[in-house]
Amino acid sequence: MRFASLVTLALPLALSLVACIGDAPTAIAPELPPAPPLPAAYRNAAFTLAVNATRQQVTVSAPAGGLASPVVSPVLLDAADVQPSLLGGDAIELVVTNYSSGAVGAVVPGKVQVLFDLQVINRLATYRLSTPSFPTPPSGVSGLLAFPIEITVLSSSGGVTSVGNELVVSSPRFGRVVHSNDWNGDLHNFFNDTGCPLTATDCFRYEPFGTIEPLASSQPQRVGFLIDPEVGDFRVKVIVGADLVAATPPAPGTVRGSVTSNIGPVEGAVVTVTGGGTVTTSATGAYSLSNVPSGNARTVTLQALPSDCVSLQPSAVLDIASGATVTHNFVANCSIPTAPMQGTITNTLGAPLAGVQVTVTPTGGTPLPAVATDATGAWHVAQVPYRPSNSGSIALANLPVGCSAGSSSYSVLDATGLTRNLVVTCAATPMTYPLSATWGGITPTGPTGRQVSLTLSIDMGVAPGNNDIDGSAADALAGLSLVIGYDGTILDWTSRQLLTPVTFDIGDVVESNAGSSSAASAVNIASSTGSTRSGAIDLIRLTFNVAAGASGTITPSITLTRVGAGSLDVDVKSRVTLSLAGIVIP
Repeated sequence: MRFASLVTLALPLALSLVACIGDAPTAIAPELPPAPPLPAAYRNAAFTLAVNATRQQVTVSAPAGGLASPVVSPVLLDAADVQPSLLGGDAIELVVTNYSSGAVGAVVPGKVQVLFDLQVINRLATYRLSTPSFPTPPSGVSGLLAFPIEITVLSSSGGVTSVGNELVVSSPRFGRVVHSNDWNGDLHNFFNDTGCPLTATDCFRYEPFGTIEPLASSQPQRVGFLIDPEVGDFRVKVIVGADLVAATPPAPGTVRGSVTSNIGPVEGAVVTVTGGGTVTTSATGAYSLSNVPSGNARTVTLQALPSDCVSLQPSAVLDIASGATVTHNFVANCSIPTAPMQGTITNTLGAPLAGVQVTVTPTGGTPLPAVATDATGAWHVAQVPYRPSNSGSIALANLPVGCSAGSSSYSVLDATGLTRNLVVTCAATPMTYPLSATWGGITPTGPTGRQVSLTLSIDMGVAPGNNDIDGSAADALAGLSLVIGYDGTILDWTSRQLLTPVTFDIGDVVESNAGSSSAASAVNIASSTGSTRSGAIDLIRLTFNVAAGASGTITPSITLTRVGAGSLDVDVKSRVTLSLAGIVIP
């Protein structure tokens, strides 16, 4: 069995390839080299390089076979069987890269040098491409040969056309193109043995590519042309000749690696290897493709990245030796997703701490700018990264004196955000609140009646107050309850007077066990509006009737039930000190 798209000696050009050039402007006859007297089948077996000098690009069209379909799995020839061929598109691929052009006259006066790299890829799994026995190679040259047999310049007269409201002026296109000395081989007559006299029309420069193993590729070779500055497009027909030598097909290889990013492994990305299939990356970003055909110039491509990720190098060319495993890792750059974090900072008594500096540091990242708590102890960081890590630490600074807190951690931050409330331990301060009970003078109320008053006052101090109440602000009284015990056979409570009614408008007094030696009055002072007051405060004055004929020293007792302080009405009765003297009844 022979290849469908190969022109061979054994099948005298019956399987010729037809060049697929597509629609093109009318071509003028080439100036150099002149049209050689070659059989049409030779021309039809040539690759066409469509060169656009304006856009600096080259499009390759492979010759197509005259049969219905190309050969997929050719039968291996005997080891001694050699098939000389003009190679078609199902046997090889021509790849053009690294186009460049120079200034007019830089190399040859009045000419522009056009250069590009040409590479040959062997698509056959069971044949190596070696020195051709036809066309006849130059003496001492080995390996696959490529040579341009025809150059056609596409000419146009130019003119003015309109596109919508715009006028487009096209310059005339014409001129000459010749191959440059960048083709390494000198002029050679490939199709007869008459040499290359000045009158020869079938001599061509050439480029050797060496022997190419099954499914392998050649090294890129630099070729070039000298063109007139007016040339815009030209076509080059290139014949590629080699002998097909039966060879043991190489063992397939494996391509594996990973896809990672600045936010961690990329799951679900698609990796494709030419001729080797497609695979999707795992949760760890890993991928592996086995049974990849061996050979050079296998392209591995990364696709289907998340919409917020890009890869600076989404493809690479790999050389896969027989049975080898090749590792290629991709790296993507992704937008870092963020979410809000918020919470409150309070002390162990539940009082908010204002002005505390809160710094959030994602695991493996750098600290974010610090934020300060407001008067309610609340804090908020709008954008905290949660990839590659959804955890981190929270550090507190600028705590009130006597308060301390170590670094706290957070975890499971996601797109919905996270609330983290922190409680700070604050050491007790020596500040206390003196509560005094002061007796007034004994006043007569009639011929035999007498009265005496008892005034209750408290000093809440000034700023800074206790850190666990309202931070550094002055502590303020929210209300208090107490019980005054006295000898009811001598004293009998009769009335009360609120001394700071603007703030504390509630002053309930309930007497119990009146007339007995264990009488008591329960006093409750509060604000109906929740108002508080700091500093020294006169609270209430209680008036007692003194029993007729009573005398002696009376020392009452005071028992605190509750003393509320601060905006949260924290009970601070343990910090209240009492000052109470007795009274002498004459």
